[in-house]
Formats: sequence, C-alpha cells, structure tokens
Amino acid sequence: MIILSLVLIIIFLVNYITFWTLLIKNSDRKSNFLNFYKKIFPIIWIICINPIPIINSSFLGPYFNGNLSPLRQYWIWFMFLGIIFLAVGIKIYSLYKKILNYERGEDWEEKEIKLITNGVYKIVRHPNYLAWLLIFLGSTFILDSFISLILVPLLVILMELNGILKEKHVLSPKYGEIYEKYKEKTPYRIISPPYNYLLYLIAIFVVYIGFLNLEYII
Repeated sequence: MIILSLVLIIIFLVNYITFWTLLIKNSDRKSNFLNFYKKIFPIIWIICINPIPIINSSFLGPYFNGNLSPLRQYWIWFMFLGIIFLAVGIKIYSLYKKILNYERGEDWEEKEIKLITNGVYKIVRHPNYLAWLLIFLGSTFILDSFISLILVPLLVILMELNGILKEKHVLSPKYGEIYEKYKEKTPYRIISPPYNYLLYLIAIFVVYIGFLNLEYII
C-alpha cells in the first residue's frame, strides 16, 4: 500500500503544479480548458489524498505487511483525539458551507459574488482548507495510519502555499483594496493562535511516542 500511496501523492503533486501553472500563465482566465480544470482540480485532489488514511490503516496490517504503526498500542487515546479533530473539522466545514450558500443565494452563478468576510471567515481566511486538514488528521488518528501522519506536515505546507497563490493570483486581483483590508482584519490564512500552538504540541508528542515505539515497525 505504500507504493500505491506514493503513486497517489505523485498524481496529487502533478495535479497541484499543473493547475497553478495554468492559472498563473492564463491571467485573463478565459481559457475553456482552465475553467474546466478549475472544476476537476479539487476532485483529483480528494481522490488522491482522502483514501490514504484508509489504505494505510494499521487495521489492514494482517492483509498488508507494510501497514504497521508505532502508535498502535496507544490507538484508543489517539482515536479520541481523532474524533475531536474530525468533529471540529466537520463543524467548521458546515459553517463554511452555510455562510457560503447564504451569501451566494440561489442565483449566484448569474451574479458577481461579493467577498465573504463574516461568520467563520472572521477567524481564518480559508476555513475550507482548515476543515479539510482537520478531517484528514482526525481520520488519520482514528484509522491509525502512520503514513498519513507523516504526510500531514507536507499537506499543511501545500495548503498554506495554495492559500498564498489563491490570494495573490485570484482574490487580490479580483477584490483589490477590499481584500487587502480583509487580510489586515483576519491575518491568519488557515490556523490562528492559540490553536496552531496546540497542534505543534500534539505534533511533538506524536513524534516522541513514535520514536519510543519504532521497534514495532523496524
């Protein structure tokens, strides 16, 4: 399953790089292919990354020898932590969808969408990214997927980069000074303090536990 995960990650990275390369080069946004790619980009993203916690779960260890985890004996505690992350992620996503649907209205495809700055957008500028990361992390803990846990820092970096590119090439050109003022009021793209510090502490703890139990996978 590690090989399959590597293939999925490579496809994900190719998709990621291709999308932003096309978007940056086609500044007029009139390319039909680009408009089509905007729709399939998140679908490919989800198809490539979301299955990784499942296919690398230690619970599939009896069937796939590579699916081992140094955190296995502490799974019950990490499961509770994962449930919390999963619940918070789902809640943030529901708030994101609620405010998005409310602001768009029924005829949103036929009108110019204004910049959304209220609701969950007051906390972070990209709540959908935060929700997805928390859901992925929660699933990783619940399914005891060590490979997915290793992948989390890379995903955080890519999500931050995605936010930077989206703001620079999409949101700032579209909304101009309005978006710059919004960035001043809401300075954090994905995770705001003190929650980012809490995640750092959890990450340090998980790494520590992992090193203590490396013999389970060596």
